[in-house]
Amino acid sequence: MSEYASIPCRVDGADVPAVSDVGPAMSRTVNQNATTQGIKQTHGQCKFQSTITFKTLNDRSTFLRKVEAYKNQPKGFNFSYDLGGDTFTLTGSIVSAVQAQTDQDGAASLQLTIMHEDLIDENA
Repeated sequence: MSEYASIPCRVDGADVPAVSDVGPAMSRTVNQNATTQGIKQTHGQCKFQSTITFKTLNDRSTFLRKVEAYKNQPKGFNFSYDLGGDTFTLTGSIVSAVQAQTDQDGAASLQLTIMHEDLIDENA
């Protein structure tokens, strides 16, 4: 049986209202090098990215302005989310993509992709 849960998120400490999907992710390049002394691993820096999706479009323009989604020189923001009982804050956040769509059945969504500079584990 799967666990039912949502991931609450905040921008600069303020709750993000009416968000339906939140997907924080981390990736890094990891290489395995075969040497005469066995396998050695090398790795790069962590890269942080999140996607958030709204299923309603009402008043989303306020949120887009707050995160400076369409500015050429956005100042960046902090994006926090809760996972279980722990809080994580992604710093230096800048929106890298915005996609709004509707379909013939009247469903609408707004999806943002956000890139982050670093992650702070608030409970560490």
